[in-house]
Amino acid sequence: MKNLKFILLLFLSVSVLSCSDDEDAPQFLLSNANIAGTYEIGSLTGEQKETATSSQGAEVDLATSSIVGANFQVDLILTADGTFDAEGLYREIVTSTPNGGATTQTEELLSVDTEGTYQINTLNNTISFNPTTGDFLAGTFNIEAFTQTFVSIMQESETAEGSNTIYKTLNIGFTRE
Repeated sequence: MKNLKFILLLFLSVSVLSCSDDEDAPQFLLSNANIAGTYEIGSLTGEQKETATSSQGAEVDLATSSIVGANFQVDLILTADGTFDAEGLYREIVTSTPNGGATTQTEELLSVDTEGTYQINTLNNTISFNPTTGDFLAGTFNIEAFTQTFVSIMQESETAEGSNTIYKTLNIGFTRE
């Protein structure tokens, strides 16, 4: 029993003394210089929801789709002067479920060849991509995580097509090479 108390006291002491304060660690500041580098896509997921609005104003769900990327061979190069280049291939798997219908799954091999400029807004933690060629990484993304080796971005969009509205969320994780 005496040994058990000693072991318990030793365990508690080690646990308390080994705790660290995360605020003591230096933060990696978001800037063009710090984000510059070559990245590869590690993950790509998303969701798309299409709704229709009736003449009485009622909103009806038409379909929901999940988007998953796979087999990434895409490199993203961000430069300190605010330009970017994304090039390569990846597979996109879309699983769609229409309201009242059967779920379908489509797979497509997508080719990426996009270049342009980007701007970082440190006040609201966003990055805006302005492609001059291609359409991969277009628009403003929230920066969800940023470290020396990883960047995670998320974009939410809403597009009106007549009485239909398409809501889309896209999450992409990049790992620095």
